[in-house]
Amino acid sequence: MIATVVHFDPRLLPHNLHWQGAATYLERDPTLLRMRRQPFVFRPPLLDALPHDTPGIYTLVGGRQVGKSTLCKQFLAERLAAGVAPERLAYVTCEPYVDAEELRRVLTDLLGEMAPAREPCWLLLDEVTYVEGWDRVVKFLADAGQLDSCFLLATGSDRLLIEDSLKRLPGRRGQAEVVDFHLRPLSFLEFCRLRSRVDAVELQRCAGEPLDAAVPSSPFLDALEMELREYHLTGGFLPAINDLARTGGIAVATFRTYADWIRGDVLRLDRNERYLREVLTGIHRRQSSQVTWNAFAKELSIDSPKTVADYIAILERMDVLQIVPALVEHTRGAAPKKARKVYFSDPFIHRAVLSWLGEDDALESDARLQRDLEGVFAAHAGRAGEVFYIKGDGEIDVVFYEKRQLQLVEVKWSSQMRPEELKEIRRRGRGTIAARVTRSVTYEGLPVLPAAVVLLRLAARSVRA
Repeated sequence: MIATVVHFDPRLLPHNLHWQGAATYLERDPTLLRMRRQPFVFRPPLLDALPHDTPGIYTLVGGRQVGKSTLCKQFLAERLAAGVAPERLAYVTCEPYVDAEELRRVLTDLLGEMAPAREPCWLLLDEVTYVEGWDRVVKFLADAGQLDSCFLLATGSDRLLIEDSLKRLPGRRGQAEVVDFHLRPLSFLEFCRLRSRVDAVELQRCAGEPLDAAVPSSPFLDALEMELREYHLTGGFLPAINDLARTGGIAVATFRTYADWIRGDVLRLDRNERYLREVLTGIHRRQSSQVTWNAFAKELSIDSPKTVADYIAILERMDVLQIVPALVEHTRGAAPKKARKVYFSDPFIHRAVLSWLGEDDALESDARLQRDLEGVFAAHAGRAGEVFYIKGDGEIDVVFYEKRQLQLVEVKWSSQMRPEELKEIRRRGRGTIAARVTRSVTYEGLPVLPAAVVLLRLAARSVRA
């Protein structure tokens, strides 16, 4: 059945080798081959979360090179293993298609071949935002009844472009409770599980305990701190993790791949490369500091604070940055007029940006690790919901609500507690201090835990949310 479509559009064939048989796909698909050659292979938990037996229009967003395409190929492999007929499955990478009309013709013919009598089928559209008007194509197919029995997953790297497009598909998304999914880099907990350098039983037990639960000194904690230091090198990105496993370092080409993604996607939105460099340089130098867009603009050649805000918003929705607003406690929301904190959302992304900018990596600097850790903690807390900071007599770095209770975390990559740096959390008399210690201690009645332990528990919280 599919052979007609392959003849019509040969661009479909390289990524749909299962049409020649499931064994051919598993043995020869380029993405699966590259994956199997790596020291570490990761199966995203999102594969279990996707409602693959419920027809509907679903989205998967996440930064470029985070593993969306690999997840799609793993999804196909698992459907084949579950007994789905190969002709009911299709993967379409949207990058080769120049416009919506071309994509419409290809998908109309493809769906007609996959499910001529509206049988169940699975269609994966990868990087749909390359085709302007892709949402109109999906709406056309839905209105024509061609998606009534179809699981359609559309992936993209720009959250805003996806979200804006979905406004044109009301009532057409299907019956599943959750239809929008977000793929992020590996969390610290996933990183530790993947590498198996620490005891798995201890890891699970420690991760599942309350955020401030005490831990005694142990070889497990020593190993966990080493994992945190290596997570600082690779972040949650599999290519960097596998580079480190193979060679003990990260290849220049890997840094370049991620820097080119950031640069390319921003330029594709008709933005200025010089402005992008200035904004990223400013974020590197101001990371962990409170900043307003007005103050930021004064440090750059960019005259308009709105332009600065635009670039930062683009980078945030690409998962390059994590923006942390100040908390207004009586509203439980963000303070719209107060200064924000801006972090790189993953330490490897920070390193890739520095490589492109030609800035000193300064990896051995405790001050650098302190700033990156604040960003990692904020990004992990933000996976489960809104994250804030508090500005009072002093600052509290990471603040979030859990079961309507305010949780406070102060990140201090230091074994020496300085009273002036802990004014606000001391004033409140509660919260958790994540520090450079090898066991649990207290400081003026406040629990002080190893930073790696607190990050591990934040990662586990994001899984439970």
